[in-house]
Amino acid sequence: MNRVWSKRAGQILLALFVFGNVFLFATSKWNRDSMPGLFHWRILSVVTGSMSPTIDAGDMVIVVQYRGEHPQVGDIVTYWQDQTTRSLITHRVVQRLENGYLQTKGDANHEADGGWTDPAHLVGKVVFTLPYAATIQRFLQHPMVLLGLVAALAYTSYRQGRRPIQETPCQTATVEGDM
Repeated sequence: MNRVWSKRAGQILLALFVFGNVFLFATSKWNRDSMPGLFHWRILSVVTGSMSPTIDAGDMVIVVQYRGEHPQVGDIVTYWQDQTTRSLITHRVVQRLENGYLQTKGDANHEADGGWTDPAHLVGKVVFTLPYAATIQRFLQHPMVLLGLVAALAYTSYRQGRRPIQETPCQTATVEGDM
């Protein structure tokens, strides 16, 4: 019984990982900003440790676009560094001017970022962190790993479908007496 549950759990996890990667790939192609996510939510990978220990390299963050509200001091925001490099930065707001420009700083950095961030460059506010998710995603993006996982899922599904059905003997009871 325990072995069946562990196989099922493995199949479910594998299917979730494959579905997750397909989802991230597909939504990044559908969205105008080329970032994975749905509606005003974005799912982004963190590649540096500048926000450690709050957010580590290899984590994923879920970012929601600001809609009718403004970033506050203490918010962790993601923004475009500049339009030419198309690189994103996720840092904490340490100061906000009345015109909306932001001063940000990574938690692991000793000094604030140079310059002020234009509010038009904001992607949104970090609302959730998925530890190690980007590391797992990068591992799954290797074609041989992905192919091996899909083959393992297909093999276990095939093996489960070929098992003979064990019939249990049917027990009948006779009732004797007056009718």
